[in-house]
Amino acid sequence: MTYNSAEQSNNIDDKVTNTRFLVSLALLLLAWTLVYQDALIAMEAIWSRSDTFAHGYFILPISLWLLWRDKANLLASTVQPTWLPLPLLAISLFVGLFAYAADINVLMQLSAVTSLIFLLWALVGNQLAWRYKFPLAYLLFAVPMGENLIPWLQDVTAWFTVFFLKLNGIPVYVDGLYIQIPTGMFEVAVACSGIRYLIASVAVGSLYGYLTYQKTYKQVIFFVFALLLPILANGIRAYGIVAIAYYSDMEYATGADHLIYGWLFFGLIIMLMFWIGGFFADEEPAAEKVKRNDASPKSRFNNTLVSAISLPLLLITFYLAHLIPSVDVGEDSVNNTKVSDSSWGITFANALENSQSTNEFGIESFRAVYANKQTRGELISWKNVTHNYDRWTVIESKELTVDGKPVMLVHLRSLNGQARSYLYQYKVDDFHSVNKNRTKLMQAWSSLSRQSDFSEIRAVSIVGLMDFDLAEQKLLKSFKSIDFPDFLFEPILKGSSRVE
Repeated sequence: MTYNSAEQSNNIDDKVTNTRFLVSLALLLLAWTLVYQDALIAMEAIWSRSDTFAHGYFILPISLWLLWRDKANLLASTVQPTWLPLPLLAISLFVGLFAYAADINVLMQLSAVTSLIFLLWALVGNQLAWRYKFPLAYLLFAVPMGENLIPWLQDVTAWFTVFFLKLNGIPVYVDGLYIQIPTGMFEVAVACSGIRYLIASVAVGSLYGYLTYQKTYKQVIFFVFALLLPILANGIRAYGIVAIAYYSDMEYATGADHLIYGWLFFGLIIMLMFWIGGFFADEEPAAEKVKRNDASPKSRFNNTLVSAISLPLLLITFYLAHLIPSVDVGEDSVNNTKVSDSSWGITFANALENSQSTNEFGIESFRAVYANKQTRGELISWKNVTHNYDRWTVIESKELTVDGKPVMLVHLRSLNGQARSYLYQYKVDDFHSVNKNRTKLMQAWSSLSRQSDFSEIRAVSIVGLMDFDLAEQKLLKSFKSIDFPDFLFEPILKGSSRVE
């Protein structure tokens, strides 16, 4: 009788409702929040300002609701902590630390979610983690990612549009993302790429597949269906807009009209997806009898082990992240000088130092210096451009070397036939590159290894020289001769500083 009472007490001790487990869970979640507070704030900021990722607000409530649907099993389950995810947690934390140093926000946010998943897996054990794998994996939809697909989606949409126009016999001429018909010209802009439809469709479709199908292969097939359908549908939508504009002599489906048509069409596509999916729905499974797993000394040891390893990992990551210096940049940079009448269009915003000048030989020089980590602005960003893409077209580009260090030579031509050429190079401490990804990685490594806190871009340009070979010679000579002094900003070595 005494043995049974002790065994029952042990089982109660290891339930998910047990105070000891809840305290451990709360403590580790608090440490996780502390480590990823910047990433979580940045995620919410993107949800609030971007229609494409506004669904992020609903992901956590949906995951919690999915758990609550199975509350009878969840509340009666016995946690059996496991150390298996701990190496994955360590890797995810390192990736997050690296992303923090490199200012790669999406990678930092992805690290936050994956670390949470691995942490919960370690706490509840393999059996419960596997049972609730979908609610856990669904948290990944909270990460605002996928915008890198936009250029590809624009190309696919343009291809579908032209294909259907030709199929319908409408005269069409295509130049990249510009589609010309007799009544006007259309551009497959970013908003027309269908990225928001795609992300929303995949998020909703995967949830529908999980709730509707019991067989894994059906869930996978429906997920692929939810992935491909919006891509095809967006091509048909774009074709419909151009066709309506053609037949109405540009009276309809232009301006705000095509946005309204787009959302209405997307709503119909989602309903069509659900309607088709409903034909293959599985029957609701009978309620499973709750299996009571007896606790064991090993599981209680693992519980202590998981907490003893996870908490230090989180705190060490937090400590290391705060060793990386960060500059708080104000509205104005430290130093900005610019040639007002230059047609070059090179732009690097929120730099600590940003200078542009022209010498007596007509050679323009440009330099922008950044901290490897600063609160506003970064060296490698989609906002920063090495020339005005609206004004200039790239004729040729090639990689050269100056004193054994790589530089990129770019030849441009404007619509009116004007020529411009320029050389540029990224520099991080003693590392030189023309590759953005390598530069970004080197920035992170320099910050983590404490080799250097600053990086920069250097560039020279000449305009009006139609002979590209001569332009190349002049630029190479100028790049060698121009003195780019070392940038010194002492307060950065003392910690976080503010630049006004």
